[in-house]
Amino acid sequence: MKKRPLFIFIILLYLPYFSFSQPNPDRFEPAILEFEKQDKENGYQPESVLFTGSSSIRMWKTLDADMAPIPVLNRGFGGSTIPDVLHFADRIILPHQPKTIVFYCGENDLSNDEAEANLALKRFKEFHNYLKKHLPETQFYFIAIKHSISREKYWPKFREANKKLKKFIDGKKNYYFVDTTSNMLDENGKVLQDIFLEDNLHMNEKGYQIWTETLKPMLEKKHL
Repeated sequence: MKKRPLFIFIILLYLPYFSFSQPNPDRFEPAILEFEKQDKENGYQPESVLFTGSSSIRMWKTLDADMAPIPVLNRGFGGSTIPDVLHFADRIILPHQPKTIVFYCGENDLSNDEAEANLALKRFKEFHNYLKKHLPETQFYFIAIKHSISREKYWPKFREANKKLKKFIDGKKNYYFVDTTSNMLDENGKVLQDIFLEDNLHMNEKGYQIWTETLKPMLEKKHL
């Protein structure tokens, strides 16, 4: 009984680290099974630029047309965080042995009141270690965390995370930080209001056009 106060103290000390723990990634199993079905039908595509990450990738319906003639493969699944993509990387990324990966993730990781900006960097470092081990020659493009209108309260945290991520990525061979955020602002520095769907979270075609205008020239230097 005398040890209980110490036990309680330890639990309270580490409670913040458990309060935003990852949900079970198995909730994405149907989406991953669908990707594996497509791979079985169409074969692996190492020459395609593999796009992966959260719903901003999954909902990029014009991706093929926007990136043409660069071949692309969409492996985004909505609601995912960086650890989720890492969890399924053996099944949706590695089999393709992609020469190029485009990644958008991190927004969901930080969109709560407990997570700090450094969490996105910490999680990305783990993903980077995985890629460095399994795909050391792959070109990697990290799309900056966007300023979704519905998540305005988290914008300062997103900006801080982008700075940390850019600093880390800029020092890595074959890694590139894609700064799409500045082009999503008006002349007064305000986030454009007409580039989102009604939920003010996901982008419409205007939003994806901004991403295309920023990202595609970077990819063309390597693929055309």
